Amino acid sequence: MKVLKFGGSSVATAERIRQVAAVVGEASRQGRVAVVVSALGGVTDGLLKASEEASQKSGDFAGRLAEIVRRHHEALQEVARPEELPAERDKVLKAAQELEDLLQGCSLLQEASPRTVDRIVSYGERLSSGIVAAALRAAGVEAEAVDARRLIVTDATFGNAQVDHERTRERVRSALADLAATPVVTGFIAATEEGETTTLGRGGSDYTASLLGAALDAEAVELWTDVDGVMNADPRLVSDARPVSAMSYIELMEMSHFGAKVVYPPSVHPTRRLGIPLWIKNTFRPEAPGTRVTATAESGEGPVRGIASIASVALLRLEGDGMVGVPGIAGRLFTALARQGVSIILITQASSEHSICFA
Repeated sequence: MKVLKFGGSSVATAERIRQVAAVVGEASRQGRVAVVVSALGGVTDGLLKASEEASQKSGDFAGRLAEIVRRHHEALQEVARPEELPAERDKVLKAAQELEDLLQGCSLLQEASPRTVDRIVSYGERLSSGIVAAALRAAGVEAEAVDARRLIVTDATFGNAQVDHERTRERVRSALADLAATPVVTGFIAATEEGETTTLGRGGSDYTASLLGAALDAEAVELWTDVDGVMNADPRLVSDARPVSAMSYIELMEMSHFGAKVVYPPSVHPTRRLGIPLWIKNTFRPEAPGTRVTATAESGEGPVRGIASIASVALLRLEGDGMVGVPGIAGRLFTALARQGVSIILITQASSEHSICFA
């Protein structure tokens, strides 16, 4: 079993969805696969903007929703079998009506709570999974759309929910282990034990794939995107940046945390725990070798895998004579920051305890 995840750029248009179907078709001839998909490129941002416009009574959220619905209808028209079109269109129309009701509610209340926003953005993946499954069936691969809210259990931290790994493993194995068709699972979204829709944070589709791979004891998890792998530098800043052939889980987590946008950092943990190889590959150049991520990587490329950077970082220094020799100053500082949801990426403290510098 392999888990293949396709990001928003890979499913942005009907032509790209057909390319995804070709990649999955080739993989399925070699063994069982599970597929994870993001929303069509730009749709999540569009839904977030629509919820903001609705709650603030600014902009044309109805027009924005109509454009999103149009894109899905057009994609379906081009990739689905003719005999499946009526039923698939009805699913899109039903979702569109539910979205309109949610957005109208935001407009009336002039509020879009995190709980409601999670429900709204979940439709991106719920719609794309149906379209990709239809495209796979049209390409000769028996496929079934699967809502990850049936599989992934989280707490109620809407917008960035924390996963219950044990319950998730139980549900995934129960639902997918013996499924005859190729499952096309919604990335990014999950649910609480009570059935409330949650999301795993931006980039959470990578995490979905990793969770499924760990639950199913997959032989590999492949993240298919629009680049040839993890680059050794940001190609927007370094003109001769090139893909890294192999790296370790730790190296990937560090590079992802410090600016490399290819992989959502939490997605590395489930595969790392079980030693499942993680691949980053290019949907549009499937012949390219990509980047292989394992516990220890021998790439022959030298000791430095790559360079990453983070823009717009605030570097602060807290200092004063009153800090010297006073127990708990650092603890009080970081507790206050944690209460505001601020993550610290760098800490230094003078040996005199006169100052603390953090970013």
